[in-house]
Amino acid sequence: MDKRVTVIIALLLVVSALAFIYSKQGVFHNSDQTAPPTAPFTTSTALNSPAVRDNTGVDLMGFNTSFSLIGERGPTLSYPIAEVYGPENSLLTSTFLWNMKSSNGVVNMTFYRGLLNVSVNLSSFEKIQTGIPVDGYPGLMYGKECWFPFYGSTLTLPQLPLPQKITSLPDFYSRVDFRLYQLNGSIDDFSYDIWLSQDPNVTVLHYPCIEVMVWMYHEEDITSQYFLKEGSVTVTAVINGSVENESFTVYVLPHTGSAGGWVGVYYVSQNELEGNVSLPLSYFIKQSVYFAGKVFPTLSPAQYYLDAIQVGMEFNNTPQGIAKLGYTLYGWWLYFNSTTATSS
Repeated sequence: MDKRVTVIIALLLVVSALAFIYSKQGVFHNSDQTAPPTAPFTTSTALNSPAVRDNTGVDLMGFNTSFSLIGERGPTLSYPIAEVYGPENSLLTSTFLWNMKSSNGVVNMTFYRGLLNVSVNLSSFEKIQTGIPVDGYPGLMYGKECWFPFYGSTLTLPQLPLPQKITSLPDFYSRVDFRLYQLNGSIDDFSYDIWLSQDPNVTVLHYPCIEVMVWMYHEEDITSQYFLKEGSVTVTAVINGSVENESFTVYVLPHTGSAGGWVGVYYVSQNELEGNVSLPLSYFIKQSVYFAGKVFPTLSPAQYYLDAIQVGMEFNNTPQGIAKLGYTLYGWWLYFNSTTATSS
């Protein structure tokens, strides 16, 4: 099957960017909805996971094309978008410099036959919202996002068509092989960014939508009073070929950006993971509604769809406005019918 690439320069207005921007400081907690879930939580799932150590997964980056996507200053140039096609699926990608007011330099996303290299080389960076320690999130998206910046959907696998009800999701691991580099600035996190909604056609994110972030590597610490520490999970992971138990602290951000903002569930790794990392992603997704339900007891998994899964890097500039860092993503694979995890 021939591989092809369609590059779509996104003509997006500044007002769209401002509508999306989230604030880790400007959040509101509804103190009337803090009761624990009525049903006790019990862990389950203990299926075989050796497949994540071999080559039986589905390669989401199986494209055979080469090109570069450049993000730079400007209301539309900050969000160039491309779609890359492989044998079984496609992926949307963007430099997604959502918090850039102005800067010099570029973010270069170079695709070369199944490999993605992201190089951030920016100076004189000025933020739209100065209180947020994030400049952007260059990365990939699988699934459907009808909101800024993608406003579109990818071709999906028959094993994981999206959007899909959470209650019908198969068990699956996700494996990424990535390396980070850093000269100036900070890597806030290398992470999955996952979106859940009660309406898969929603065009503006708001409560009760849920953003799920799984921080594999992170330099940013969650210290804001608005984040509620709601527990931890320990999962069976495969890290650089070794089966290990990895623990993640779980935080809930009741509302993002405003009193009506979406819910955030953050899984923060207690170890800095880098390299070849396999995690039971379906487990994180399914448990997210449980953790959100600790703050909002009326929420239940049956209400939600999994819309999209992103992978990428949030980064921040130095006080002098410099960011020189990046990552190489050597591959992204999914392994189905495998998950092992515990929670507390």
